[in-house]
Amino acid sequence: MSSQLQDALGMFAFLAIELSVVFIGISLLVGVLQRHIPPSKVEALLTSSGKRGYFLAAGLGAITPFCSCSTIPMLKGLIRARAGFGPMMVFLFSSPLLNPIVVGLLVATFGWTLTAIYVLAALVVAVGAGWLLHTLGFERYVRRTATQESSGCSSSAKPVQCYIDRIELRHQQLRHHSEDGFLRG
Repeated sequence: MSSQLQDALGMFAFLAIELSVVFIGISLLVGVLQRHIPPSKVEALLTSSGKRGYFLAAGLGAITPFCSCSTIPMLKGLIRARAGFGPMMVFLFSSPLLNPIVVGLLVATFGWTLTAIYVLAALVVAVGAGWLLHTLGFERYVRRTATQESSGCSSSAKPVQCYIDRIELRHQQLRHHSEDGFLRG
């Protein structure tokens, strides 16, 4: 086996292990936070009705470690806590743009002035895009997934019946959207 192939396989194994640990760690942290912070508090802090929720979401996105390994579990937690759609989009946009690693590399490479311009521009774009998507009503295009309680599934239910219940629920949702004019064919 060539040394380049060995290096590539070694790097792949290292990254797979490292990213798995980060993903599992952040998922665990989100689960712990969900147990200790009531969803109503998150919903009140990250509401779409005021400016504060948008900037809190941008700050939360800015402190996430680096990649989708941390962003996706946290976004899922925000969705479960029923945070506002606009702030969730701001979090999703600001997380890769304003993370500490990128900002640190920009400072080291380009200095404080250009980094400050970048951070300000990224903040304006993230907050503006989140606000615009909320204002235009893009939340209606986000599919709410059925939880076990809402789909009639419980730990004692048979898996086949759960699956059938979820299919029926999805069929009702699609029918509702087609009546609203979203899925005309």
